[in-house]
Amino acid sequence: MSDARSVGTMIDEIREHHVEFDITANDAERQGTAPDALDALMRKLRVPMIKAPLEVGGDHLHLADQFRYFDALAYANPTAAWAGFNHAGAAGMAGARLGREGLDIVFGDNPAPIMAAVSAPTGTFVAVDGGVRLTGSWKYASGVKHSDFALLTAIEAGVEQPRVRIVIVRTREARVDNDWDVMALKGTGSFTIHVDDVFVPEAMVLDPMDSPVRGGPMFKLGYQAYVASENLGFTMGVCQRFMDELATYATAKARGFDGRLADRGAFQYEFGKGSLAIDAARSFAIRTFEEADATLRIGRVLSMQQQSYLVGMLAYCTESAANTVSHLFHFAGAGALFNSSILQRCFRDAHGSVQHHVASNIAYDRHGQQLLTLS
Repeated sequence: MSDARSVGTMIDEIREHHVEFDITANDAERQGTAPDALDALMRKLRVPMIKAPLEVGGDHLHLADQFRYFDALAYANPTAAWAGFNHAGAAGMAGARLGREGLDIVFGDNPAPIMAAVSAPTGTFVAVDGGVRLTGSWKYASGVKHSDFALLTAIEAGVEQPRVRIVIVRTREARVDNDWDVMALKGTGSFTIHVDDVFVPEAMVLDPMDSPVRGGPMFKLGYQAYVASENLGFTMGVCQRFMDELATYATAKARGFDGRLADRGAFQYEFGKGSLAIDAARSFAIRTFEEADATLRIGRVLSMQQQSYLVGMLAYCTESAANTVSHLFHFAGAGALFNSSILQRCFRDAHGSVQHHVASNIAYDRHGQQLLTLS
Protein backbone atom coordinates (compact mmCIF):
# COMPACT_ATOMS: atom_id res chain seq x y z
CA MET A 1 0.00 0.00 0.00
CA SER A 2 1.39 3.42 -0.94
CA ASP A 3 1.22 6.37 1.45
CA ALA A 4 -1.72 8.72 0.95
CA ARG A 5 -0.76 12.12 -0.43
CA SER A 6 -2.07 15.49 0.71
CA VAL A 7 -4.16 17.46 -1.77
CA GLY A 8 -1.59 20.27 -1.63
CA THR A 9 1.18 17.90 -2.71
CA MET A 10 -0.97 16.51 -5.51
CA ILE A 11 -1.86 19.97 -6.84
CA ASP A 12 1.82 20.92 -6.73
CA GLU A 13 2.55 17.86 -8.90
CA ILE A 14 0.00 19.05 -11.46
CA ARG A 15 1.60 22.50 -11.58
CA GLU A 16 5.08 21.04 -11.92
CA HIS A 17 3.91 19.23 -15.08
CA HIS A 18 1.92 22.15 -16.51
CA VAL A 19 3.88 22.31 -19.77
CA GLU A 20 3.33 18.60 -20.46
CA PHE A 21 -0.36 18.93 -19.65
CA ASP A 22 -0.67 21.96 -21.93
CA ILE A 23 0.97 20.23 -24.90
CA THR A 24 -1.04 17.04 -24.54
CA ALA A 25 -4.29 19.01 -24.22
CA ASN A 26 -3.89 20.13 -27.82
CA ASP A 27 -2.94 16.62 -28.93
CA ALA A 28 -6.03 15.18 -27.23
CA GLU A 29 -8.27 17.66 -29.06
CA ARG A 30 -6.86 16.53 -32.40
CA GLN A 31 -6.95 12.79 -31.62
CA GLY A 32 -10.31 12.75 -29.83
CA THR A 33 -8.83 10.87 -26.88
CA ALA A 34 -5.89 11.06 -24.51
CA PRO A 35 -2.59 10.58 -26.37
CA ASP A 36 -0.12 8.04 -25.04
CA ALA A 37 1.98 10.75 -23.38
CA LEU A 38 -1.02 12.00 -21.40
CA ASP A 39 -2.01 8.46 -20.43
CA ALA A 40 1.52 7.91 -19.11
CA LEU A 41 1.46 11.20 -17.19
CA MET A 42 -1.90 10.41 -15.58
CA ARG A 43 -0.58 7.03 -14.47
CA LYS A 44 2.63 8.62 -13.18
CA LEU A 45 0.66 11.09 -11.06
CA ARG A 46 -1.76 8.31 -10.04
CA VAL A 47 -4.81 10.35 -11.02
CA PRO A 48 -7.14 7.30 -10.84
CA MET A 49 -6.28 6.72 -7.18
CA ILE A 50 -7.13 10.11 -5.68
CA LYS A 51 -10.55 8.93 -4.50
CA ALA A 52 -9.93 5.24 -3.76
CA PRO A 53 -9.84 3.94 -0.16
CA LEU A 54 -6.55 3.96 1.70
CA GLU A 55 -6.72 0.17 2.04
CA VAL A 56 -6.20 -0.31 -1.71
CA GLY A 57 -3.43 2.29 -2.02
CA GLY A 58 -5.67 5.27 -2.73
CA ASP A 59 -5.53 8.80 -1.36
CA HIS A 60 -9.19 8.86 -0.26
CA LEU A 61 -9.65 12.58 -0.80
CA HIS A 62 -12.92 13.83 0.59
CA LEU A 63 -15.33 15.97 -1.41
CA ALA A 64 -13.84 19.44 -0.92
CA ASP A 65 -10.34 18.20 -1.74
CA GLN A 66 -11.62 16.27 -4.76
CA PHE A 67 -13.10 19.54 -5.96
CA ARG A 68 -9.80 21.38 -5.42
CA TYR A 69 -7.85 18.64 -7.20
CA PHE A 70 -9.98 18.48 -10.34
CA ASP A 71 -10.23 22.28 -10.42
CA ALA A 72 -6.42 22.35 -10.72
CA LEU A 73 -6.25 19.44 -13.17
CA ALA A 74 -8.92 20.86 -15.51
CA TYR A 75 -7.11 24.19 -15.53
CA ALA A 76 -4.03 22.38 -16.83
CA ASN A 77 -5.70 19.87 -19.16
CA PRO A 78 -9.46 19.30 -19.61
CA THR A 79 -9.02 15.80 -21.04
CA ALA A 80 -6.97 14.67 -18.04
CA ALA A 81 -9.59 16.05 -15.67
CA TRP A 82 -12.71 14.74 -17.40
CA ALA A 83 -11.35 11.27 -18.11
CA GLY A 84 -9.50 11.37 -14.79
CA PHE A 85 -12.55 12.00 -12.66
CA ASN A 86 -14.33 9.13 -14.40
CA HIS A 87 -11.35 6.87 -13.70
CA ALA A 88 -11.15 8.06 -10.08
CA GLY A 89 -14.84 7.48 -9.46
CA ALA A 90 -14.63 3.97 -10.90
CA ALA A 91 -11.49 3.06 -8.94
CA GLY A 92 -13.12 4.39 -5.78
CA MET A 93 -16.23 2.29 -6.36
CA ALA A 94 -14.18 -0.84 -7.10
CA GLY A 95 -11.81 -0.25 -4.20
CA ALA A 96 -14.66 0.20 -1.75
CA ARG A 97 -16.72 -2.82 -2.83
CA LEU A 98 -14.58 -5.58 -4.34
CA GLY A 99 -13.63 -8.62 -2.29
CA ARG A 100 -10.04 -9.78 -1.89
CA GLU A 101 -9.93 -11.75 -5.15
CA GLY A 102 -11.30 -8.83 -7.14
CA LEU A 103 -8.89 -6.40 -5.48
CA ASP A 104 -5.97 -8.62 -6.45
CA ILE A 105 -7.12 -8.63 -10.08
CA VAL A 106 -7.65 -4.87 -10.34
CA PHE A 107 -5.09 -3.38 -7.95
CA GLY A 108 -2.68 -6.24 -7.25
CA ASP A 109 0.14 -5.41 -9.67
CA ASN A 110 -1.03 -2.00 -10.88
CA PRO A 111 -0.48 1.06 -8.66
CA ALA A 112 -2.92 3.15 -10.72
CA PRO A 113 -5.36 1.04 -12.76
CA ILE A 114 -7.36 3.07 -15.26
CA MET A 115 -11.03 2.17 -15.35
CA ALA A 116 -13.70 3.55 -17.65
CA ALA A 117 -17.23 3.54 -16.25
CA VAL A 118 -20.82 3.91 -17.41
CA SER A 119 -23.65 4.10 -14.88
CA ALA A 120 -26.55 3.72 -17.32
CA PRO A 121 -27.70 0.05 -17.36
CA THR A 122 -27.69 -0.45 -21.14
CA GLY A 123 -26.40 -4.02 -21.09
CA THR A 124 -27.61 -7.35 -19.78
CA PHE A 125 -26.10 -10.28 -17.93
CA VAL A 126 -26.98 -13.92 -17.41
CA ALA A 127 -25.90 -15.68 -14.23
CA VAL A 128 -23.78 -18.79 -14.85
CA ASP A 129 -21.59 -21.02 -12.72
CA GLY A 130 -18.80 -18.94 -11.24
CA GLY A 131 -19.94 -15.57 -12.54
CA VAL A 132 -21.98 -13.93 -15.29
CA ARG A 133 -21.99 -13.60 -19.05
CA LEU A 134 -22.18 -9.95 -20.08
CA THR A 135 -23.59 -8.48 -23.30
CA GLY A 136 -24.41 -4.93 -24.29
CA SER A 137 -23.36 -1.50 -25.51
CA TRP A 138 -22.57 1.47 -23.30
CA LYS A 139 -22.21 5.03 -24.59
CA TYR A 140 -20.06 7.80 -23.10
CA ALA A 141 -17.28 5.61 -21.71
CA SER A 142 -14.84 8.47 -21.14
CA GLY A 143 -11.18 7.53 -21.46
CA VAL A 144 -12.02 3.97 -22.44
CA LYS A 145 -9.35 3.56 -25.13
CA HIS A 146 -6.51 3.85 -22.64
CA SER A 147 -8.29 2.01 -19.83
CA ASP A 148 -7.37 -1.34 -18.30
CA PHE A 149 -10.90 -2.16 -17.17
CA ALA A 150 -14.45 -0.97 -17.78
CA LEU A 151 -16.97 -0.80 -14.96
CA LEU A 152 -20.37 -1.34 -16.61
CA THR A 153 -23.92 -1.43 -15.25
CA ALA A 154 -26.20 -4.21 -16.49
CA ILE A 155 -29.64 -5.71 -15.86
CA GLU A 156 -30.24 -9.44 -15.47
CA ALA A 157 -31.89 -10.99 -18.53
CA GLY A 158 -34.56 -13.68 -18.70
CA VAL A 159 -35.94 -13.45 -15.16
CA GLU A 160 -39.16 -12.03 -13.72
CA GLN A 161 -37.42 -9.85 -11.14
CA PRO A 162 -34.18 -8.73 -12.77
CA ARG A 163 -31.27 -7.62 -10.63
CA VAL A 164 -28.91 -4.75 -11.39
CA ARG A 165 -25.19 -5.43 -11.19
CA ILE A 166 -21.98 -3.53 -11.80
CA VAL A 167 -19.71 -5.75 -13.85
CA ILE A 168 -15.99 -5.08 -14.25
CA VAL A 169 -14.56 -6.37 -17.51
CA ARG A 170 -11.08 -6.10 -18.99
CA THR A 171 -11.16 -3.56 -21.80
CA ARG A 172 -9.22 -5.88 -24.07
CA GLU A 173 -12.23 -8.24 -23.99
CA ALA A 174 -14.49 -5.52 -25.38
CA ARG A 175 -14.80 -3.58 -28.64
CA VAL A 176 -14.63 0.21 -28.69
CA ASP A 177 -16.17 2.36 -31.43
CA ASN A 178 -14.69 5.51 -32.94
CA ASP A 179 -17.92 7.46 -32.50
CA TRP A 180 -16.82 10.41 -30.35
CA ASP A 181 -17.23 13.24 -32.90
CA VAL A 182 -18.39 16.23 -30.86
CA MET A 183 -18.01 20.00 -30.46
CA ALA A 184 -17.08 19.98 -26.76
CA LEU A 185 -15.01 17.73 -24.50
CA LYS A 186 -13.38 16.63 -27.74
CA GLY A 187 -10.34 15.01 -26.17
CA THR A 188 -12.17 12.93 -23.57
CA GLY A 189 -12.59 9.89 -25.81
CA SER A 190 -16.08 9.12 -24.54
CA PHE A 191 -16.61 6.33 -27.04
CA THR A 192 -19.18 3.53 -27.04
CA ILE A 193 -17.96 0.21 -25.66
CA HIS A 194 -19.47 -3.14 -26.73
CA VAL A 195 -19.28 -6.46 -24.90
CA ASP A 196 -20.51 -9.66 -26.58
CA ASP A 197 -21.24 -12.62 -24.29
CA VAL A 198 -18.07 -12.27 -22.21
CA PHE A 199 -17.66 -14.38 -19.08
CA VAL A 200 -16.88 -12.31 -15.98
CA PRO A 201 -16.00 -14.10 -12.71
CA GLU A 202 -18.15 -13.49 -9.65
CA ALA A 203 -15.21 -11.71 -8.00
CA MET A 204 -15.64 -8.89 -10.53
CA VAL A 205 -19.40 -8.46 -10.11
CA LEU A 206 -20.81 -5.92 -7.63
CA ASP A 207 -24.28 -5.41 -6.20
CA PRO A 208 -24.74 -1.60 -6.07
CA MET A 209 -27.19 -2.00 -3.18
CA ASP A 210 -24.59 -3.66 -0.94
CA SER A 211 -22.81 -1.48 1.59
CA PRO A 212 -19.15 -0.76 0.87
CA VAL A 213 -16.73 -2.99 2.75
CA ARG A 214 -14.09 -0.27 3.11
CA GLY A 215 -13.73 3.48 2.69
CA GLY A 216 -16.58 4.70 4.87
CA PRO A 217 -19.80 6.63 4.22
CA MET A 218 -18.52 8.62 1.24
CA PHE A 219 -19.00 5.46 -0.80
CA LYS A 220 -22.65 5.24 0.30
CA LEU A 221 -23.53 8.47 -1.52
CA GLY A 222 -26.00 8.35 -4.38
CA TYR A 223 -24.46 8.53 -7.83
CA GLN A 224 -24.98 12.27 -8.40
CA ALA A 225 -23.64 13.28 -5.01
CA TYR A 226 -20.75 10.82 -5.38
CA VAL A 227 -19.50 12.49 -8.58
CA ALA A 228 -20.56 16.08 -7.80
CA SER A 229 -17.25 17.39 -6.48
CA GLU A 230 -15.11 16.08 -9.31
CA ASN A 231 -17.62 17.16 -11.98
CA LEU A 232 -17.86 20.71 -10.62
CA GLY A 233 -14.09 20.85 -10.13
CA PHE A 234 -13.75 20.25 -13.87
CA THR A 235 -16.12 23.10 -14.72
CA MET A 236 -14.48 25.58 -12.37
CA GLY A 237 -10.98 24.73 -13.61
CA VAL A 238 -11.97 25.23 -17.24
CA CYS A 239 -13.77 28.50 -16.47
CA GLN A 240 -10.87 29.86 -14.39
CA ARG A 241 -8.47 29.04 -17.23
CA PHE A 242 -10.77 31.00 -19.56
CA MET A 243 -10.69 34.02 -17.24
CA ASP A 244 -6.90 33.99 -16.94
CA GLU A 245 -6.38 33.51 -20.68
CA LEU A 246 -8.88 36.29 -21.43
CA ALA A 247 -7.05 38.67 -19.10
CA THR A 248 -3.79 38.00 -20.97
CA TYR A 249 -5.54 38.29 -24.32
CA ALA A 250 -7.21 41.58 -23.37
CA THR A 251 -3.93 43.32 -22.56
CA ALA A 252 -2.61 42.60 -26.07
CA LYS A 253 -5.79 42.60 -28.18
CA ALA A 254 -6.77 45.76 -30.07
CA ARG A 255 -9.77 45.77 -32.39
CA GLY A 256 -9.12 48.17 -35.26
CA PHE A 257 -8.61 51.71 -33.96
CA ASP A 258 -10.54 51.11 -30.75
CA GLY A 259 -7.50 50.40 -28.59
CA ARG A 260 -6.81 47.48 -26.29
CA LEU A 261 -9.70 45.39 -25.05
CA ALA A 262 -8.36 45.81 -21.51
CA ASP A 263 -8.83 49.60 -21.76
CA ARG A 264 -12.54 49.44 -22.57
CA GLY A 265 -14.69 50.44 -19.64
CA ALA A 266 -17.46 48.05 -20.66
CA PHE A 267 -15.04 45.13 -20.67
CA GLN A 268 -13.51 46.14 -17.33
CA TYR A 269 -16.98 46.19 -15.77
CA GLU A 270 -18.05 42.82 -17.18
CA PHE A 271 -14.71 41.14 -16.52
CA GLY A 272 -14.71 42.31 -12.91
CA LYS A 273 -18.29 41.16 -12.43
CA GLY A 274 -17.54 37.82 -14.11
CA SER A 275 -14.48 37.24 -11.95
CA LEU A 276 -16.60 37.75 -8.84
CA ALA A 277 -19.20 35.30 -10.19
CA ILE A 278 -16.53 32.61 -10.67
CA ASP A 279 -15.13 33.25 -7.19
CA ALA A 280 -18.62 33.15 -5.68
CA ALA A 281 -19.38 29.81 -7.33
CA ARG A 282 -16.08 28.37 -6.10
CA SER A 283 -16.69 29.59 -2.55
CA PHE A 284 -20.24 28.21 -2.55
CA ALA A 285 -18.91 24.86 -3.75
CA ILE A 286 -16.14 24.60 -1.17
CA ARG A 287 -18.46 25.60 1.67
CA THR A 288 -21.06 23.01 0.65
CA PHE A 289 -18.52 20.22 0.15
CA GLU A 290 -16.80 20.99 3.46
CA GLU A 291 -20.15 20.85 5.27
CA ALA A 292 -20.82 17.46 3.69
CA ASP A 293 -17.33 16.27 4.60
CA ALA A 294 -17.90 17.20 8.23
CA THR A 295 -20.82 14.75 8.29
CA LEU A 296 -18.94 12.02 6.42
CA ARG A 297 -15.84 12.27 8.62
CA ILE A 298 -17.80 11.37 11.75
CA GLY A 299 -19.11 8.25 10.04
CA ARG A 300 -22.58 9.50 9.17
CA VAL A 301 -24.34 9.14 5.81
CA LEU A 302 -25.67 12.28 4.13
CA SER A 303 -29.44 12.54 4.25
CA MET A 304 -31.46 12.76 1.05
CA GLN A 305 -32.06 16.43 1.81
CA GLN A 306 -28.31 17.06 2.14
CA GLN A 307 -27.61 15.21 -1.10
CA SER A 308 -30.38 17.11 -2.89
CA TYR A 309 -28.89 20.43 -1.77
CA LEU A 310 -25.39 19.36 -2.81
CA VAL A 311 -26.51 18.35 -6.31
CA GLY A 312 -28.58 21.53 -6.64
CA MET A 313 -25.48 23.54 -5.76
CA LEU A 314 -23.56 21.64 -8.46
CA ALA A 315 -26.15 22.56 -11.09
CA TYR A 316 -26.28 26.20 -9.99
CA CYS A 317 -22.51 26.73 -9.90
CA THR A 318 -22.05 24.96 -13.24
CA GLU A 319 -24.70 27.13 -14.86
CA SER A 320 -23.37 30.33 -13.30
CA ALA A 321 -19.76 29.70 -14.32
CA ALA A 322 -20.64 28.63 -17.88
CA ASN A 323 -22.89 31.67 -18.34
CA THR A 324 -20.05 33.93 -17.23
CA VAL A 325 -17.75 32.42 -19.84
CA SER A 326 -20.42 32.68 -22.51
CA HIS A 327 -21.04 36.37 -21.79
CA LEU A 328 -17.37 37.34 -21.78
CA PHE A 329 -16.49 35.31 -24.88
CA HIS A 330 -18.33 37.91 -26.99
CA PHE A 331 -15.68 40.51 -26.14
CA ALA A 332 -12.81 38.43 -27.51
CA GLY A 333 -13.61 38.91 -31.20
CA ALA A 334 -12.70 36.75 -34.17
CA GLY A 335 -9.28 35.81 -32.82
CA ALA A 336 -10.93 33.57 -30.25
CA LEU A 337 -12.55 31.45 -32.97
CA PHE A 338 -9.35 29.79 -34.16
CA ASN A 339 -8.79 26.20 -33.06
CA SER A 340 -5.40 27.30 -31.75
CA SER A 341 -7.11 29.57 -29.20
CA ILE A 342 -7.45 28.24 -25.67
CA LEU A 343 -10.40 30.62 -25.25
CA GLN A 344 -12.60 28.71 -27.69
CA ARG A 345 -11.63 25.37 -26.13
CA CYS A 346 -12.57 26.60 -22.67
CA PHE A 347 -15.82 28.07 -24.00
CA ARG A 348 -16.80 24.76 -25.60
CA ASP A 349 -15.77 22.63 -22.64
CA ALA A 350 -17.58 24.85 -20.13
CA HIS A 351 -20.80 24.36 -22.07
CA GLY A 352 -20.02 20.68 -22.55
CA SER A 353 -19.92 20.24 -18.79
CA VAL A 354 -23.42 21.73 -18.51
CA GLN A 355 -24.73 18.88 -20.69
CA HIS A 356 -23.70 16.18 -18.20
CA HIS A 357 -26.83 14.81 -16.59
CA VAL A 358 -25.49 15.25 -13.05
CA ALA A 359 -25.35 19.02 -13.70
CA SER A 360 -28.84 19.13 -15.21
CA ASN A 361 -31.19 21.83 -13.96
CA ILE A 362 -33.63 19.09 -13.00
CA ALA A 363 -31.69 19.31 -9.73
CA TYR A 364 -33.58 22.56 -9.08
CA ASP A 365 -36.89 20.69 -9.38
CA ARG A 366 -35.75 18.11 -6.85
CA HIS A 367 -34.34 20.65 -4.43
CA GLY A 368 -37.51 22.72 -4.68
CA GLN A 369 -39.60 19.62 -4.07
CA GLN A 370 -37.54 18.86 -0.96
CA LEU A 371 -38.05 22.40 0.34
CA LEU A 372 -41.79 22.33 -0.31
CA THR A 373 -42.16 18.91 1.31
CA LEU A 374 -40.46 20.20 4.44
CA SER A 375 -42.45 23.44 4.61
